[in-house]
Amino acid sequence: MLLNKFISPNLTNFLYLSGSYWMGLLMYTLLTFPIIGIINIIVSKSHLSNNLTDKYYIYQTLLITIIFIIITIVGSFNAKSSYVKSFDIDIDIDKQALKEPINVVMVSDIHLGNIIKNKRLSNMVKEINDLNPDIVIIAGDIIDSDIKPFLANNMGIEFSKIKSTYGTYAVLGNHDLMTKAENQIVNILEENSVKVLRDESILINDSLYIIGRDDITINRFSENDRASLLDLTHNLDNSKAMIVIDHNPKYIDESLNANIDLQLSGHTHKGQITPGNLVTNKMFEIDYGYLKKDNLNVVVSSGYGTWGPPIRIGSRSEIVQMNLH
Repeated sequence: MLLNKFISPNLTNFLYLSGSYWMGLLMYTLLTFPIIGIINIIVSKSHLSNNLTDKYYIYQTLLITIIFIIITIVGSFNAKSSYVKSFDIDIDIDKQALKEPINVVMVSDIHLGNIIKNKRLSNMVKEINDLNPDIVIIAGDIIDSDIKPFLANNMGIEFSKIKSTYGTYAVLGNHDLMTKAENQIVNILEENSVKVLRDESILINDSLYIIGRDDITINRFSENDRASLLDLTHNLDNSKAMIVIDHNPKYIDESLNANIDLQLSGHTHKGQITPGNLVTNKMFEIDYGYLKKDNLNVVVSSGYGTWGPPIRIGSRSEIVQMNLH
């Protein structure tokens, strides 16, 4: 990453890819070696130690190597082979009835850059269009921290190919803000038929508000802070259904207090690589899937792309489809 200004893009991509795989395997190495060490201590102090040969350690090394190869193959498949996760969601009966059921399709955490490129993005657009969405939601982390590959490969134009009844709406995630080029990202997306909601709302079909929030990390990367959800909703018609897009799922109580019907989030990747899911499960009230809290529905996606190693163990690349009634 430090050298990318001085070396060719192909070499940058190779180093980024190999380094990312190394990062994932290093994590498992750090988990595995203490376990192997404990086993070897136990074996060496038992009666089995008299029968140990060099073959024991060779077989041990081969076993670890095979396990790492399986992790890489299975993890790469899980990361690159997406599936559709579907939910049926009922809006509170006290709300004004939707004029018709709404088919909402959401993706999050695409992480476009040196690893997730045009081909994956093109496949994603095709998968979205195959679901015949009424509304498409992109819940942040569109870009993986560096805008250069996004610009160099003209990735923005792929978003113009998304087809839906009422349009495509997006918010920025923490990685988008890390680029320190969020205004440029917004301009490119809006030139390609994606409405980026930055602490603002839009009324769909006179029956449904979509409210997009800036990510909570906005104050780290700019002089701005995000508006409170109560400020964003106090002038809205509370009899209509309200969807909030908030990249980080940590702040669901704010949605609950603002009488929101559905919050859509990503960010967690469901830990991406086990046992990362144990960490995210402790950090968030909901780190993946569906939660009903009073009249608030919350859906958190594991995301379409990956951060760091292009590996998923215990999670899958996904697109979320919701039938909203």
